[in-house]
Amino acid sequence: MTHTKSGKALPILFITLLIDLIGIGMVIPIIPTLFTDPTSPSFMLAAYASNHWYIIAGLVLGFYGLMQFIAAPILGELSDMYGRKRLLTIGVGVLAISQIFFGAGILVKSLWLIFISRMIAGLGGANFSIAQASIADISAPENRAKNFGLIGVAFGLGFILGPVFGGYIAHATNSAAMPFFVAGALGIINLISVSLFLPETHHVRSEKKKIPIFKGIQNLKQALTDKEASRVYITSLLYMIGFSFFNSFSGIYLTHKYGLSEAALGTYFGVIGVWIVITQAVILRFITKIYNEKQILRVTLLSMATALFILPFIPTLFLQYLFIPFLSIPQGLTMANISSLISKSVSKDKQGAALGINGSIGAFSQGTIPALSGFVSSVFGVIFPFIIGSISIVGAWYVLFIKSERK
Repeated sequence: MTHTKSGKALPILFITLLIDLIGIGMVIPIIPTLFTDPTSPSFMLAAYASNHWYIIAGLVLGFYGLMQFIAAPILGELSDMYGRKRLLTIGVGVLAISQIFFGAGILVKSLWLIFISRMIAGLGGANFSIAQASIADISAPENRAKNFGLIGVAFGLGFILGPVFGGYIAHATNSAAMPFFVAGALGIINLISVSLFLPETHHVRSEKKKIPIFKGIQNLKQALTDKEASRVYITSLLYMIGFSFFNSFSGIYLTHKYGLSEAALGTYFGVIGVWIVITQAVILRFITKIYNEKQILRVTLLSMATALFILPFIPTLFLQYLFIPFLSIPQGLTMANISSLISKSVSKDKQGAALGINGSIGAFSQGTIPALSGFVSSVFGVIFPFIIGSISIVGAWYVLFIKSERK
C-alpha cells in the first residue's frame, strides 16, 4: 500500500515543491533593484532617505521567514488533524495569491501591499513542513532518506531556476512585476495539480487539540535545553544565522558594488544553485564514504566562515564567479551534515520533532537576520553583514568542537 501511494504521490509532491520554490526564488534578483538601486526604473523608495533603503529591504526579506517561523509548526500539527492534502492545497493557493499581490504592489508602487504579500507568502511557504510530513507518510523506512532527498533536489533546482527566470523575465519584459505574475500563474497551475492528482497520505488523524500560536518559540527553547542534542542545535542556529547574513544581502551587495541588473543577478544566483546541486548530488556522496559528519564539519564550517569574510573584498565580478565554488561547496556539505548530525543526536522516537525544531531554527534565522542585515548595512556599510556572518559561523565551529572538548 505504501509503495502504491508513493508512486502516485511522490511525483506530485516533487512538482509542487519545485513550482513553489521557483516562484519564491524569483524574488531574489528583484529585491535589490526595487529597494536599493535608484538608477533602476523599478526603484520604489525615491521618497525615502537613502539610509532607510537597506532597512526596508531587510524588513521585506525578513517578513517571509518570520511568518514561516510562526506558521510552519502550526500547519504541521493541523495537517495531523485534518489531513495533508487539505492543508497543502490551502498553502499552495495562498502562495499563488501572495505572488500576484507582490506584482500588483510593484505596479502601483505600494510598499504596504508588498509587505502584506510577503507575510502571506510566509504563511504559504510553511507548507514545506506538510510536504515533508506527506513524504514521511508514504515512505518505507528503507526508502525514507532517498525520498527526502527529493526535497533537496527540489530546493536546488528551485534556487537555480527561480532567480534565473525572475531576472530574465524582468529583463525581457522591462517589468519587475512580471516575474511575480508568472509565479502566480504557476501557483494556480500548482493548485489545480494538487487538488486533482495528489492523494491524501495521512488517514489516521490525530485528536483535535489547541495548538499554541508560538510553537516555533517553544521549538527554539527546546533546542537550547535538549540534553541529547542542544550543542548540535546551537551549532545549527549559529551557522544558519551566519549563512542568512550572506543569503539576505549578497544580491544587494552585488548591486551596490557592480550595478548588476535583475538578469545578471539571476545568473549569478543560478550559478550558485548549480554548484549546490553538484555538491549534494556528487561531492557529498563521495565525501561521506570517507569521512563522518564531524570530520567534514570541522573543515567546512571554517571554510564557509573564511569564504564569507573574503567575499566582500573580491575586486571584480569575474573573480566573484570564480569564487562561487569556494562558497557553495562548503555550504552544501555543511547543511547536509548538520542535519545528519542532529538526526544521529536524538533517539528514534524524536526524529520528527528534531526535524521540526531544526526547521524552526532555519525559519527564525530567515525571519530575523535580513532585518538585522538591513540595519547593519545602513549604519556601517554593506560589507559588514558578511563579516558578522563569518564570525557567527566561527562561533558554530567553536560550540561544536572547542566547547565540547573542554567539558
